[in-house]
Amino acid sequence: MNLIQQQTEDFLDRKFNERGKYDDFIQKVRTQLYEYRKDSHKLEFIDHLMTLLKQGYDKHLTRCEYPNDRGKCDINKNYENTLFFIQNECDEMIESLPSTDFSPQERTDINESLQKILADLDKIKMGQEVTYDDLIAELNDLREFYYLNKKHWSQMLIGRLTEMVASGVINETISKDIVETVTKHYAGLIK
Repeated sequence: MNLIQQQTEDFLDRKFNERGKYDDFIQKVRTQLYEYRKDSHKLEFIDHLMTLLKQGYDKHLTRCEYPNDRGKCDINKNYENTLFFIQNECDEMIESLPSTDFSPQERTDINESLQKILADLDKIKMGQEVTYDDLIAELNDLREFYYLNKKHWSQMLIGRLTEMVASGVINETISKDIVETVTKHYAGLIK
């Protein structure tokens, strides 16, 4: 979990009340967003907030008296209205996001590329578990840094791969395969 995700969880714990008014919470969210200078940080905050709210709503529905008649439950209304307005904030941010930052779709594409790399590595790791477990941990760690812009994230990827090649954790061929897989799915990321 990165710093922004931790801040999001702390914010939700302090500010959200299932039985509260959604419009009060939305105002608090908008105020919190002003604390972040970069749009990518705001998007990271909103994205994680939506995930946490959806998890909370799903948890509530398992114990709700009226899960199929949402109009009867004020908590359902609060979650639905909150999620609606949070989604609006997210959509607005995505539209204004600079091309140098990751969009949610680009994050998904990169995650799929990393997942493919991990699956491929899992097939060839026989007898070298320590080496590939280290590589898998490094690739999974990169998912926590999408709040960086594309240039800095790709530099971090290349730096970590270079460090692992230099220390003998992986060989240069595997490093090249990883870069090729990522660039195949998102050509503009690594130049």
